[in-house]
Amino acid sequence: MEEITEKKLYAATFVKEPTPMNTAWSLKGGTASLIDKMIVPGNYRELVEMCRFFYEHDGFAYTTVNKNVEIGINGYSLNQGTCSEKELAIYSYVDSKMQEFLEEAALEFLVSGLVIPEVEWGPVSGTEIDPKYRRQYQLPTNFWHRDPLSIDMRKTPIPNKLSVFVDVPEEDVWFILNNGVYADGTEDRETYEELKKQYPSYVRDVKRGVRKFKLDNPTVIRRYTKSGSVWPTPYMTPALELMMHKRNLRKMDYSIAARVISAIMLFKLGNDEYPLTEDDDDVIEDLKTQMLWRGMSGNVERVFQLFSNHTLAIEWITPDVKALLDEGKYRSVNEDILIALGLPRIVVAGESSRSGSSNAEIAMLPPTNTIEAMREQLLVFPKAVYREVQRRNGFKGIPEPYYPPIRLQNLSELIEIGRGYYENGIISRTGWAEMGKIDFGVEMQRIAAERDQMEALGLEEYAPVPFSPKPDKVQPDKAKPEKEKDQEGE
Repeated sequence: MEEITEKKLYAATFVKEPTPMNTAWSLKGGTASLIDKMIVPGNYRELVEMCRFFYEHDGFAYTTVNKNVEIGINGYSLNQGTCSEKELAIYSYVDSKMQEFLEEAALEFLVSGLVIPEVEWGPVSGTEIDPKYRRQYQLPTNFWHRDPLSIDMRKTPIPNKLSVFVDVPEEDVWFILNNGVYADGTEDRETYEELKKQYPSYVRDVKRGVRKFKLDNPTVIRRYTKSGSVWPTPYMTPALELMMHKRNLRKMDYSIAARVISAIMLFKLGNDEYPLTEDDDDVIEDLKTQMLWRGMSGNVERVFQLFSNHTLAIEWITPDVKALLDEGKYRSVNEDILIALGLPRIVVAGESSRSGSSNAEIAMLPPTNTIEAMREQLLVFPKAVYREVQRRNGFKGIPEPYYPPIRLQNLSELIEIGRGYYENGIISRTGWAEMGKIDFGVEMQRIAAERDQMEALGLEEYAPVPFSPKPDKVQPDKAKPEKEKDQEGE
């Protein structure tokens, strides 16, 4: 009788490496560690770096900040004030550059809370403004603002007076010390010569080893400073912790999605009735060879074929995707972010969470004060610039920069309100037109040009209606009795 030897069950596994997937975020350094730990930094520079990161990567933060800028920096213009028509034309030349700068300053004001504007002056020929002006004027040629991360502010013993210093960026130090060569080896001699010509003392001091400069009489625009601190509070500060929580939710979604993409394929050979023994190791090795061959580059098949015995079972091991498919996890955090930023959903997304449940006029009430406060603080700079223009050129008057009030009413309702004001002599035609965002001065020029053109072509000023007399004829007075008409005829 043949002796039956004991056989052990086969135990073998192999792992097919998943496709690598990089889910790392682009932010590096200490700020990245603070975000991962959901810690709002107390250091101003780290706080600004975090605000800039979320402005670039969070859709709600980006849209909310931009909406505040678009609503607030809109319609900036000059009132003539005490200046003459000629002086107003010169101020308006400066104003054309000021509008673009104020948009950049408003963005920096909301993201970092600190704006230190600078202005460059130079001679401007009057003929550039108007051919009738022959004189040369000293006017601003460029506006820009300093990077808040390069600013160092200190309290002084004098109340309400700050000492403001600027740190020289490392790339500027390299550029100056290497006489116009950037760190990557690119040469820019022309810029270096221009820098020496316009700022000779700056270049000289940097070469001597000076790395920090004190600013003389800077215009410092700060947003909401805390008691005992010289640093402002960025607009996004109350929402930073919520944005970090939202980022962690995204990381969770990316992690689950990555594991779904690189799901584990489990091969089972053998079962309770037909177990796989150690003599069947060739079956496992053959299956392994087939799988590894198909994983090689270029081996792509439309029909995936495997050869094995009847006990083969293939399963996919994937994580639970309920959390990935749940849309509600973002809804609450997005609402909290909008509340922290003080801007209603209907302004950001154009709709409310429930249809017919919001009024645009009421929705704009919360952010109005924020936008108007930003306007008032930013107007400090143009007022200072216009005073300096007056001093340098000996002008007698100075204009008044202003923004039109934010309109909360529906346009049709607003026009009706303006009609009542105009009929009662409260506002002018110009003010009424501004309610509808119309420049009445431009419209008057268009009306005059149209009238001259219609007269030249012999067209009637008003379109005729049925049974109407011609504009150049007077309709007979029907109210007069026949006897009076006969007497007039005699």
